[in-house]
Amino acid sequence: MKLLFEEITGRAARFTIQDSLWFSGGDDNLNITATANICLSRRDSETVHLTGKIAGHRLAVCDRCGEQVKENVHWDFVYLVTTRKEQTLELREIECSDDDVITLYLKEAEIDVDEILREQSCLAIPLRTLCSEDCKGICAGCGNDLNSVQCCCSLEKSDSPFAVLKKLTNR
Repeated sequence: MKLLFEEITGRAARFTIQDSLWFSGGDDNLNITATANICLSRRDSETVHLTGKIAGHRLAVCDRCGEQVKENVHWDFVYLVTTRKEQTLELREIECSDDDVITLYLKEAEIDVDEILREQSCLAIPLRTLCSEDCKGICAGCGNDLNSVQCCCSLEKSDSPFAVLKKLTNR
């Protein structure tokens, strides 16, 4: 969904995007079914204030045991979208204002809402997904899911190249 910048007025325009077609990523870790609510209003002749909420659920795989996990997702975001040219300063330390952090500079006078929703989805996904906080994972030796089955590995047998060193400590 693309919105022309000049068509946005001072009166708030609200959009609800029911389908998740805006998120057509090829990454299985980002399988999201959500509804997005967007509100746009003109701040001045060159700037639009954009707020949004995304709510739904995400199907993922537990990083420890490989089980499928369905988790609820909900996040809010805010942008100041502007057609002004970005002011680039010399490479030095500068302090950014709150507005600087949320400002999106457009190359063309249209807002790509799908791209904003994709970006926000990627930013909101946690780095690690767990089916539960106490997930035990999969045994590296026998491959059993330690949440449901006991490990069947022998403590004596080891394929480690350092297993030979254990014999030295027994002497």
